[in-house]
Amino acid sequence: MTNDKGQVTKYRYRLTFSKGYRVKYVAHLDGVKVWTRAFRRAGIPLAYTGGFNPQARIQVAASLPLGSMGEAEVMDIYLSQEMKPKDILKRVGSALPEDFELLNVESVDLKAPALQAKLRQADYKVIVASELSPEELQQRIDALLKAETIIQSRIRRRKEESFDMRPLLRSLNLETLNKGEATLTMRLSAGQQGNLRPDAVLKALGVDEGWQQIARTKLIFSI
Repeated sequence: MTNDKGQVTKYRYRLTFSKGYRVKYVAHLDGVKVWTRAFRRAGIPLAYTGGFNPQARIQVAASLPLGSMGEAEVMDIYLSQEMKPKDILKRVGSALPEDFELLNVESVDLKAPALQAKLRQADYKVIVASELSPEELQQRIDALLKAETIIQSRIRRRKEESFDMRPLLRSLNLETLNKGEATLTMRLSAGQQGNLRPDAVLKALGVDEGWQQIARTKLIFSI
């Protein structure tokens, strides 16, 4: 595979990484720039797209909602030279800013499907302020899960639209509720076949007005 600059893209690697509390407000595109700079500082031989404005070939599985942390995010990078995964892990890890951490690197077949095409679901852990009792919050959760439809509104392409979030809500559990803070876990649809954000679930529960902390804990792909 050769681009317009004459580079041959020979190697593809899958990286698992985390994005911590201090950088949760770094937007998706800015985050890609952070990684690109780290790869360059580490001397990683990135492959680039062709055309008048070549870009490093980096494919992130899914952007994180702004203000959210990620415990096991996934991206693919393409290189023009072969490297050992352990060397990428060591060199890039030392070049990253605080609260970005590279957790794992593995080689992937160039012909394997794109991450975005295989993404199906995402797991989240949410801590949110709540004045409800455990029984009241559990009743609201049960009502959502029993509902046939849950109509919500969202902004897409600068226009407000209504959508049914119920088919996209795979699971929702109350883990703890202590001293006015509730810990929820949820599995939501993600990817090209449908995407649901955790803030929409909090809104449907009526607990979206207070303090909240959101972490995506896992991305789930089709086999």
